[in-house]
Amino acid sequence: MTATEISVLAIDPGGTSGWYWISIPRDCIFGYEDSRVVEFDYGEFTGDLAYQAEEIATLARELQGLEYKVGPAIICEAWDIDPAFKVTDLETLSPVELGAMLKLLRRQKKLADCSLHFQQRGQAFSCMTDERLRKRGLWIEGSDHIRAACRHAYTALRRANENLAFAKELWPYDGLWTVQPEAMRRR
Repeated sequence: MTATEISVLAIDPGGTSGWYWISIPRDCIFGYEDSRVVEFDYGEFTGDLAYQAEEIATLARELQGLEYKVGPAIICEAWDIDPAFKVTDLETLSPVELGAMLKLLRRQKKLADCSLHFQQRGQAFSCMTDERLRKRGLWIEGSDHIRAACRHAYTALRRANENLAFAKELWPYDGLWTVQPEAMRRR
């Protein structure tokens, strides 16, 4: 049976990693249905990076269990190297380390049926500005990390809605996007 819902698990990696999960009807991306959120959740992981990577993998497997053989698209913030960035604190490289650990877990098949993608920070912050988050009721008080993950989740969904090829990269599962081409919206 084809999954009726698809989801994104966005990660803002670092010493404290924010995560944001959102589930939507499959036909919001691969059919005629208007965009709507079925369910969402968010939180943070802290501590040792290997521990965080394992916890992210556990969460991803649990979320995948909600839709048989269709894991969430994991969107991890990519680390941009700013030449003007003159900090020598090794903590600033923790997003790179955590991203590499997630790649290894994916290779080892420990992320279940999830796909793993990296998205530029600037892309998410320009697409989902503070103003847009507030206007849409998505502003989460407190954690910058959770808000960053939220930005990445909604940016990825927006990109998938605008680009069928990207949507198929996020959810590359047989039978998921069997809707006839004329049924595809805005493509």
